[in-house]
Amino acid sequence: MQFFAKGNRGNEVVDIQIKLSRLGYNLGPNGADGCFGDATEIAVKEFQRDRDLIVNGRVDEKTWKVLVEATYRLGDRLLYLRSPFYKGDDVRELQNYLNTLGFNTGQVDGIYGETTERAVREFQRNVGLQSDGIFGQSTLAAIQNLRHLLTDEVSCIFPDPHRDQPSALSIFQNKKIAIDLNLQDRLEGVWCAVGEIEISRDLGARLGNLLELLGARVFYLGEREASLLDGTIEMYIGFGLSSASDSKLCGSTVIYANSPGEVGVRSQILAISVQEEITRSLGSKDLGIRPSSLKLKANSEIPVAIVKPLFATNPRECLLLCEEIFRQKIAVAVFDGIKNYLQFL
Repeated sequence: MQFFAKGNRGNEVVDIQIKLSRLGYNLGPNGADGCFGDATEIAVKEFQRDRDLIVNGRVDEKTWKVLVEATYRLGDRLLYLRSPFYKGDDVRELQNYLNTLGFNTGQVDGIYGETTERAVREFQRNVGLQSDGIFGQSTLAAIQNLRHLLTDEVSCIFPDPHRDQPSALSIFQNKKIAIDLNLQDRLEGVWCAVGEIEISRDLGARLGNLLELLGARVFYLGEREASLLDGTIEMYIGFGLSSASDSKLCGSTVIYANSPGEVGVRSQILAISVQEEITRSLGSKDLGIRPSSLKLKANSEIPVAIVKPLFATNPRECLLLCEEIFRQKIAVAVFDGIKNYLQFL
């Protein structure tokens, strides 16, 4: 991005001025006129000083980024755990609200990290919402309904004090998890259409992103990486979509490796944990889990679960899969299922 400074004109300058004005900075009598004059330069310097930036009166890439983040208001966008973290004044506003209600977000820094996401989940759980850590309109409405509490100067003991949930950081720290981004090449007897491959890879990347943020070591398996499936890997997760000639068929299922002994039992427990979270989170029809003699091309004895969240051949479910936030919800549900499985062990 080129920088903008005194003397510049144009639509980009108007955009800068509008954002400064929304934040309460004085642009002089001409307002947002598209001319980067003395008043705009003074406003930029005040903004940079307020945000601990280099004070030079120029809008470079760093200043522009912080300016954009500062103009977000709570409810302007969906917030969820991702890399890089969401940053902005909307996150800061959310953190202040949650802390006032007694849900600890840690430092109020405007960063939607693991601690803030966990606080959102706890708030959602306490008000009867789906606890997925995704801050959207339903969670915003729940906070707004508690506006009378948010005016208090002191925090409220709102969460259940008896709830004892270990930090996800401690659960996932250094866990080695394989996520297959080439499922159709890895498993014998499993076929995926082109559209399924793209969605499956997106779901795998989203799940891996969540796991890495919580300290897990994620191995993304490509065509040449099957050798990573050895005894040091603690589980294998793949994604696929169900299909049928009957377009009315719908629902979620998880396939697990019907291996002999303890590995097969652990695969089944993993599948149950993921299936429970998938159906609860998506509200989809529960098709249960089913065993399969899945044969990994690599010689490995680890729990294996293939998640099939919806039917690609069902028009309604296919539309849902096209929505980014719905795919994020699937990834969060699988993440929760894995966490439950690890807690069970």
